Amino acid sequence: MNYLQQIRAFDDYRLYEQKLSAGQVSLWYTLMSINNKTAWSTWFTAANATLESLSGLSRSGIVKNRNVLKQLGLIDFSSNGRKATSYRVSVLYASDSAQGSVQRSTQSSAQHSVQRSTQHSGTLNKQNETKQNEINNDEADAGVTRGDVIDKWTSLWGFPNAIATPEINEWLDALPADVVAFAIQIAGEHTVKASGSLKYMRAVIEGWQKRDISTLDQAKKAAKEHDKRMKSERGAKPTRAKETLPGWAQSGTTPTATRTELTAEQQAEISARIARLQQNGKTEQEATP
Repeated sequence: MNYLQQIRAFDDYRLYEQKLSAGQVSLWYTLMSINNKTAWSTWFTAANATLESLSGLSRSGIVKNRNVLKQLGLIDFSSNGRKATSYRVSVLYASDSAQGSVQRSTQSSAQHSVQRSTQHSGTLNKQNETKQNEINNDEADAGVTRGDVIDKWTSLWGFPNAIATPEINEWLDALPADVVAFAIQIAGEHTVKASGSLKYMRAVIEGWQKRDISTLDQAKKAAKEHDKRMKSERGAKPTRAKETLPGWAQSGTTPTATRTELTAEQQAEISARIARLQQNGKTEQEATP
């Protein structure tokens, strides 16, 4: 299975043919993620607990949404009793060989009146091919494709799950692939873990969008300025209030007690009190038997 063609075909299906609920979209992307890990096996098994963890749906939500997806022909599944359920994801895009076979059959059996219609259809197909080539050329000019973005994400945090994939597609629709890839590179340089990858990426890309950053050069400049600002903030040391020491502490000497000078009258009064105390003491000693 070609992952990118499958994703684009699924997006076209949702846009032009059938509107799907958030739960149905989440479950489909979850099954795609698991199918990828099985190297695109036609049939694969998935436990309900795994589906609940990756899709964010409840057990009843999984049962309800997988029935809808099966009715729409997007998936098929088969119960295995108490064992994990078997699933098959339908291929939504037409292979090159199938397209060629249809074209040869149409050309050999069409009449003159039908040929005009075929030519008109061919013109539309040519226009679509031209538009697709322009998209591919744009990606080639930038040097980074959607596939490169998925590969970079996978190398850091594993294949994007059902929650991450729709957001990656939204980012790629809003920004060039090289800008999204650079955001993933920044996350890797800051050793962001898988559990925090979406939160980190949202903060980076939403910050760029608020500042109207839409090119790789602008993103690199913004990242450089951010790193410089963070480095400056980490390097700034808080200033401490400087204490002023008293003179005796600065000179290294020990402070001495302050001496108060007495007047002659104060000295005479103190001497008289001492004399009275001494006299009283003698009197008490004489009175003691």
